[in-house]
Amino acid sequence: MSTLALAQASFMEALYSEGACEPGIAIYRRNLLANLGGALAATYPVVRRLVGDAFFREAARQYVLAHPSRSGDLNDYGASFAAFLARYPHAATLSYLADVARLEWACHESYGAPDAAPFDLASLARVSVDDYSRIRFQLHPSVRLVHSGHPIGALWEANQPGADGAPRRIEGEDHVIVHRLEGVVRVAAVEAPLWRLVSTFAHGESLGIAAQVGGESLPGGMTRLASEGLLAGFSLAPETP
Repeated sequence: MSTLALAQASFMEALYSEGACEPGIAIYRRNLLANLGGALAATYPVVRRLVGDAFFREAARQYVLAHPSRSGDLNDYGASFAAFLARYPHAATLSYLADVARLEWACHESYGAPDAAPFDLASLARVSVDDYSRIRFQLHPSVRLVHSGHPIGALWEANQPGADGAPRRIEGEDHVIVHRLEGVVRVAAVEAPLWRLVSTFAHGESLGIAAQVGGESLPGGMTRLASEGLLAGFSLAPETP
């Protein structure tokens, strides 16, 4: 390893450690913690509100020291924060916290996802009835699905700006669909059959398979997906020999 490479490695090791360091490196370390910690706070405002500023700052500091940034874009930072919280000893009694973080990262991804052209209803109308079961719907790029054994949708809603922090429910699981509509990220806790229907499309399955999954909820579910802009296109699965 060259002298420059050794110096760079030593510098990075000093940045991401808690040990004593030279004053100049200490300045860089403080800036690093502030910038990456600020990125986490911006991405996870509900987690921050749930645990308080002091708890969040220390958790963020520990995360930053253990997870160096791999990108020059701060929007890319923090993808594994939920997994970190699931293992964080001080959050052991907050069993819902990691799933709330998963939901917030889904919102973060949804906001930054690319746009899609309006769904082509005319092309869909030209599909033969005999081919309906072969239709594979593509979801809008902003759609994200999160399932939790905790009421994360209610917790997220109760901790939005202007809300009082008191969730409508404190027990029960949530099936959450996240998507962006007209530039705004929408979070909806839905019934399990609708969530499974969307999950079926997310995994590339056909309408025939979705009908088996969705059952009686299929017609209403498809209407909702279309009206709320969750569908971006479709293709036809190969015919079965």
